[in-house]
Amino acid sequence: MEKEIKELFTQATELETKGEFKSSIEKYKAILELDKTNIDAQFMIGEMHHKLGDLSAALSAYYLTIDLDKDHKKANVKIEMIKSILDFFNPDLYNP
Repeated sequence: MEKEIKELFTQATELETKGEFKSSIEKYKAILELDKTNIDAQFMIGEMHHKLGDLSAALSAYYLTIDLDKDHKKANVKIEMIKSILDFFNPDLYNP
């Protein structure tokens, strides 16, 4: 199983390099099917959603990462960053 997970990580990384983020997500999800506690795969799903601009899906994946490791520094930083983006409101940018 360890060999299969490493192979899936390699494939996911190659897909990410090519800009195929959705396909990369599928590889990371396949890793989670083999090992539900794989923190790296869970975090990378968040990264891929973030690169696709799907902030709510990224936020969800980062929260799942925190469920696996509450002290995951990168996931905590990404959560705060996305929350600040989603909470941003500038009345000068809107025409009432």
